Amino acid sequence: MQRLGLIFSFAATSLLGLLAIVVPVWVLDLRRYTAPLFPLIRSGVEGMSLLTLVFLFCAGFLVGCFGVGHPMLIGIATVALLPILAIAEMSISSTTHNLWPLEFIIYGAISLCAVAGAFAGRFAKRLALRTK
Repeated sequence: MQRLGLIFSFAATSLLGLLAIVVPVWVLDLRRYTAPLFPLIRSGVEGMSLLTLVFLFCAGFLVGCFGVGHPMLIGIATVALLPILAIAEMSISSTTHNLWPLEFIIYGAISLCAVAGAFAGRFAKRLALRTK
């Protein structure tokens, strides 16, 4: 049962991470880019803003409060699908993602917002349980 909860937490975190990348495209009405497979994801990554980082923090916070797993892994899981989707696009079109090592480093850097959110969520959960 514990393993199922862990799988569900990481799946939810990954989907929330994708939403954190995509939702600012609609909210801020960002420029739409073309891409071989995932143009909306590319538009979100190219137009990354403070709102994206806030959404990543909130995604980490939610899963930190209600999910299971180490907060560091929760934070990394928020952006785990981005390199996978980039590799899928590279396999379709070899001219995309020419700077993929730098792109993957940036994904790691922005995951720190979700890591901070997961630690804050875990702290809030402990405070709530302590006050009961």
